[in-house]
Amino acid sequence: MHKRWTLCMMTLLCTALVGCTHMGVKQNAGSAYDQVRDQFSTQQSYAFYGRTKLLTENSANANMVNFSGRKDGDAVYMKVKLSVPDEKRVDTLSLLHQGDKLYAKEGNDHDWKSVAPKNVALQQELNNWSPIFSFQQMDEMKKNVRTLPDENPNDDVEAIRITLDSAKLKTWLATQMREQTASAASIQSTPDFKHKPKLKLAMALSDGAWQKTHAKQAGPSIQSKAKPDVNEIVDQMNVEADYTIYYNKKSMLPTNLTMSIRSVYDLNNQRVHEHSQVETFLQNYGRVQPLPTPAERPTEG
Repeated sequence: MHKRWTLCMMTLLCTALVGCTHMGVKQNAGSAYDQVRDQFSTQQSYAFYGRTKLLTENSANANMVNFSGRKDGDAVYMKVKLSVPDEKRVDTLSLLHQGDKLYAKEGNDHDWKSVAPKNVALQQELNNWSPIFSFQQMDEMKKNVRTLPDENPNDDVEAIRITLDSAKLKTWLATQMREQTASAASIQSTPDFKHKPKLKLAMALSDGAWQKTHAKQAGPSIQSKAKPDVNEIVDQMNVEADYTIYYNKKSMLPTNLTMSIRSVYDLNNQRVHEHSQVETFLQNYGRVQPLPTPAERPTEG
């Protein structure tokens, strides 16, 4: 009887310990994310660079976007290189966010131009590749956080993975598509900025062709609509995404963010399966070169 009682108590104790261990793992992953995010948000200056790759098999455009930039205080500077493989060219866009003002210049332009608040396309492009926005997105959309196995116990780098909520991702994509539609009208009145921002979750839709495609499929009924039915387009999509944060376990600062995106949607009467990856590397915390200081110019548009 005594042995049976002892065995029963040991079983209960082991079960409790296993449960505590599992709870501890979850808590550690969430706690690590909070610490990395908070530590990153306190940094006054750093540099970053990265690229967006299409991983879909036989993709003709493996590197769609290359970007680099730096933050100093409240200001963020970014240079974005956008590949246009069909025309065998690369478009360059420079962005500078200072306080509540956004400046931009395209190609080899020397002069910065102030961007009107209604021109959301350029703000959208800045958000696409900004590590600051990446953490905001994780905060708003994270579904779960888990610790990844330590690939090299001898270094100071550890990793966590944040899975994003698919429904919230689709809502964000719908917002981007509506903003793209609004930007088309803004482009007509603001010829200085003809930029079309990338749709990060569905790259093949970035050129805006989805608006024309939808109009053709809808037939005469589309004539009564001022804008394409974005909800109808997004509802038939499947979107999944997660972030992997690599961070220094001593400083708790991120060294690399990798966003993996898988989306499935209709385009030109075909079902598109897209897999893309956005890699962002962070460096030079506390020491960056001075940012540009554009002269104040009248707001365009």
